[in-house]
Amino acid sequence: MARPPAWRHTLDEARRQALVAIDFYNRPGDRRSFSDFIVHIHLAWQNLLHADRMRRKAEIFYRESGGRRLFRRNPDGSKKTWDLSQCLKHEFHDNDPVRANIEFFVGLRNHVEHRFQDSVLVATAAEAHACIINFEAELVRRFGTNETLGSELKFPVFVQSLSPTRYEEQRNLRRGLPTSVSTFITEFQGRLPDTVRSDERYAYRLLLLPMKGPKTEADLALNFVRQDELSEEELQALLGQEGSVIVAEKYREAIHGDEMLPKAAAAAVEARLAFKFSVNDFTRIRKEWQIGPAKSGDKEQLPKSDGYCLYSPAFKQFVYRPKLVERMAEAVDTAEKYQALLKHAPAPKSKTDS
Repeated sequence: MARPPAWRHTLDEARRQALVAIDFYNRPGDRRSFSDFIVHIHLAWQNLLHADRMRRKAEIFYRESGGRRLFRRNPDGSKKTWDLSQCLKHEFHDNDPVRANIEFFVGLRNHVEHRFQDSVLVATAAEAHACIINFEAELVRRFGTNETLGSELKFPVFVQSLSPTRYEEQRNLRRGLPTSVSTFITEFQGRLPDTVRSDERYAYRLLLLPMKGPKTEADLALNFVRQDELSEEELQALLGQEGSVIVAEKYREAIHGDEMLPKAAAAAVEARLAFKFSVNDFTRIRKEWQIGPAKSGDKEQLPKSDGYCLYSPAFKQFVYRPKLVERMAEAVDTAEKYQALLKHAPAPKSKTDS
């Protein structure tokens, strides 16, 4: 039997760390540890990104400065791997809500004291929920549906958020938030654009309403309703019912976020130009820049692909990020630049193209 690839062990560790983090978060009373949740979800994300980069044969080790090819070493002589913050710079573009959410917990990690952790948990529950949902989404997007954590997790049974007698306790916990933590949260969120702060991938909020009446034909004790699929009248009527309903903010369940297949990426470049830009043009430039696969069907990426593309198991090819579209459009935004890079004059758009 063939030995599994090295990245497989790292991916298994990422999944294990995520489950440990969720377990610490969901434990009742004194057994709960929000600080341990932060530590383990940090390790889960780091291992997930390392595993994907290892699978793609992308860099995960620090190198010595000055253009030298030597690796930095840990005290025990092993090669020093990228920390989570370094991975985020290469795997997510600036102001990506997923990246902002992870960076929030990277910064929060040093501010949580055990005696105040319940106050911090209440103040950051929406961000913690988003962090877990984002991890699951990235896990499935990068490695396929067989790796989902969904089969190992169940909706937790709890009372605090559903009991009106506990509302004041929630408010008291928020008022007990240490100044250093409150300042960190305020300053971190103040640096984010409004579009990131309001994105469900940064903070995922739920509205829960208790339901009375006979059980429906559904097997679950909870009915899930998408807010974006309801009219204003339907939403108001639903909120007025005595029902067990979870109304979630709009959540895009997609294999990919802003990544594009080659045809769509070429079209996005062309939309910014005054002349035609084909898929063939896109492919020639990205290969010149050593981005994406060397040839169609390859799973291994060219050496300068980091931050510009990802391999999609669903499409069985590479998909490209807006960052590459922006770079390519700037590189050929005049006829002179286009001709210098592609060695032929651009074709004008027809009236139907413009």
